[in-house]
Amino acid sequence: MNDTVIDASVAFKWFVWEDGSEQALQLLDTITSFYVPGIFLMELDAILSRKVRKRELTITDAWEKWTQIRKLPYLLTSYDKIEEFAFRLSTEFSVTLYDSTYLATAVDKEAILYTADKRLSNGLSTTPFAKYVEYIGK
Repeated sequence: MNDTVIDASVAFKWFVWEDGSEQALQLLDTITSFYVPGIFLMELDAILSRKVRKRELTITDAWEKWTQIRKLPYLLTSYDKIEEFAFRLSTEFSVTLYDSTYLATAVDKEAILYTADKRLSNGLSTTPFAKYVEYIGK
């Protein structure tokens, strides 16, 4: 497995410094492109807008980050390509549908899913899908 899937929890660390940003940035330095499910941009937009509402980011800063995010070298996987498998994963394992879209993308692309979501990583650690997930964080 040489390909990479990045979830929003990792990508956000590229734009706002928080725990795990250093590891996330090191990962960014090693990839030229990465796969994401169709919800990737919406999830990042939701995080940015929440940070503005909480006054942790200014509107100007949020728009700058919004623009930078769209310049990332991501390759979108449409939901209709993975929807059945993602739904199956979310009902058979302790994984949200949102998280299962990232995992389904990784399985479809024979890629590693990098996540900063410890609950997702732990939840899959004893499943046949553990080999697809790499936790970035402490």
